[in-house]
Amino acid sequence: MAAVVFVMIAAGQSSLHAQNKEGSASSQSANRLVGAWETTVTPRNCETGEQLGPSFNGLITFNEGGTIAEYAANPAVPYRTPGHGIWASNGGNSNYSMKFSFIALTPSGAPVGRMRVTQVIELARFSDEQTSSGSFVLTNFSGVVLAAGCTTATAARLTL
Repeated sequence: MAAVVFVMIAAGQSSLHAQNKEGSASSQSANRLVGAWETTVTPRNCETGEQLGPSFNGLITFNEGGTIAEYAANPAVPYRTPGHGIWASNGGNSNYSMKFSFIALTPSGAPVGRMRVTQVIELARFSDEQTSSGSFVLTNFSGVVLAAGCTTATAARLTL
């Protein structure tokens, strides 16, 4: 149970992979997600949607070209590497998919396994706010699942 809570609390951000076709409507739509976002992630029971642990904060950057840089400040799981991943538009101008991973560590810095987070993002029209939902899986380096779960998240774009 502790491993499941560890993983559920550790997982969470959002991101996606855009095609770079400058000037096209699809590129402009996909690029709406590009930028830095402050996130709040909530671990959930995948079956009931019930909150399973405290929400935690993070940062995620969606880069032009479809890459992600991510980090979550989760006090329940403070030992991990930054997350890296990809994102893509699902068509239209408000729906995206993303996947990122990071290495979970012990307090002494030894690798535990790989956490993979997958999310679907809804970007509100004419807004700098988004919501997402998805899942995570923590595996050891042989691919054995150590824990899995679901999350929801909200995010606000950093603006000047």
